[in-house]
Formats: sequence, structure tokens, C-alpha cells
Amino acid sequence: MKRKLIVILVLSVTLLGCLNNTHPNNTHIASSNNMSVANILPNKIMGMEKFVALKGKLALEFVKKSHIGPIKYVKDIALVHYIGNNSMMIVWITEYPSAKIAENQTLLMVKGMRKYGNVWSLVNRTSLDNLRAYYIPEKNHYFFCIGKYMIYLIPINMSKMQIDKFTEVIVRSIENH
Repeated sequence: MKRKLIVILVLSVTLLGCLNNTHPNNTHIASSNNMSVANILPNKIMGMEKFVALKGKLALEFVKKSHIGPIKYVKDIALVHYIGNNSMMIVWITEYPSAKIAENQTLLMVKGMRKYGNVWSLVNRTSLDNLRAYYIPEKNHYFFCIGKYMIYLIPINMSKMQIDKFTEVIVRSIENH
């Protein structure tokens, strides 16, 4: 299992790292001062190092390819990996113009998943570190909004307690931003 996880990690980091560094359209959606929503996230969480795989327009293009419904009102977006301790956390962080829009987009995502069906229809409410979140059991994915940000988490080889702790750090980082 550990060997399989390591192979998956290496391949995904290598592939996304190549995309991030060589794509000619690797520009930021956000502001002209090259700020990225990825900068809000800490460089290290629970001993796992941050790796920004995709950001800005390239990240948005990637996300659009994996979604059925429309993606609207995105101010900035990044796909970040945290790797270490035989674990990995994939974080999609999306910035919207306001907290109200982030909340509405989160609820629309829930509605869209339920409508789409399959394992996505099993999306349900849960809590992460006392925060209202949504969970897709078959995929072990979580997502929630905090302020004007939506966070989508894909934990690999992490316990619920570790996921809660990771979430706590992310939320604190956003609140202190």
C-alpha cells in the first residue's frame, strides 16, 4: 500500500509540476501584482510540504475539465498538494468576490452532485473541526466555504483526526489572511 501511494504521489507531482512550469498560459486570474490564492495557505502543515501544482487560469481550465456544470464568479483558484509523513492532501482553494457568492456556489455544487448521481449523489453534511462541511463518502472528499473561499479537500492516507487538524490549520490561515 505504501509503495502504491508513493508511486501515485510521484507521478501526480511530476505530471502537475510539468504542467505548471511549462504551460504557456500559466497566468494568474487574480491581480496584476502576481498574488495567488495559493499564497494564503501555509508552506507546511503537520509536517507536510506545500507544492503548488496549478494556479490561476491553468487551474481553472483543469477544474472545468473535471466538472459537468458551469463554474462561475471565480476570482482566483489554485490546486495545492501537501505531501509528507506517508500522506497527501490535495487542496483546491477557490476565491470568490464575496462570502455570499462562495456559500451559494458551495450549495450549487452540492445540488449539482446530487443531480448528477452515482457516488456524487451521496454527498452529505458533516463537520470538519466543528465547521459545516460536505462529504462524499465513496470518494473520501470534503468541501466547505470559509468567508469568500471554497476549499475542496482530497485526503490520501489520513485519519479523520488528521483531516480535522489539517482543516483547522487551513481555516486559521484563511481567517488570519
